[in-house]
Amino acid sequence: MNRAAVGTLMLLSGLLAGCSVSSQGEFESIALVDIPFGLANPSTITPTTTTSLPDPQTVSGVVEQPVDLFFVSSSSLIRVQRNIVSPATVSQVLALLAEGPASDSTFAGLRSALPTTFRADVKVTRGVAEVDATRTFLTALQAADQRLAIAQLVLTLTSRPGVGQVIFTVESIPIAVPRGRGDLVPPGTPVTFDDYANLIGSGQ
Repeated sequence: MNRAAVGTLMLLSGLLAGCSVSSQGEFESIALVDIPFGLANPSTITPTTTTSLPDPQTVSGVVEQPVDLFFVSSSSLIRVQRNIVSPATVSQVLALLAEGPASDSTFAGLRSALPTTFRADVKVTRGVAEVDATRTFLTALQAADQRLAIAQLVLTLTSRPGVGQVIFTVESIPIAVPRGRGDLVPPGTPVTFDDYANLIGSGQ
């Protein structure tokens, strides 16, 4: 074997010795600070799935709110609720009351003392609602139902936020109305929820 071959053989032997695993079966640990940034950390990238639940109030584009309405049961008034498009105005509530009880079971046994021809405009100023009815309100209203009809209107309107009193006019002329006890208030005198509370049925 010539000298060049011997040199090559010695070089290969040295390389193999450097690459061999220690006979003691031990591994040399490496400090985390010596590992390049990010290689020592487990992968935190996971697929992201976002599920958007539809808002039940906006699915149909209509938002509703419950409103209190008062209807007649025998000689008392009963409070019931119906949903109406939000935000509900006093004019919308008054129109809903004028329609009378609905046909579903919630309104079973109830009626309205208001005549079917009842029409009125309502405006609220500083907490006082003015109900300006047409003249047919007086002519079509049965005498026995006068107190109950006025009570329906007052209790329903004063159940709305921002309304504490109600006055009644017919074609802009103030009129006298009966309170829950049966006595008449002078024309243009405001009446309140408490004036008709005695007509509300038990449990209301």
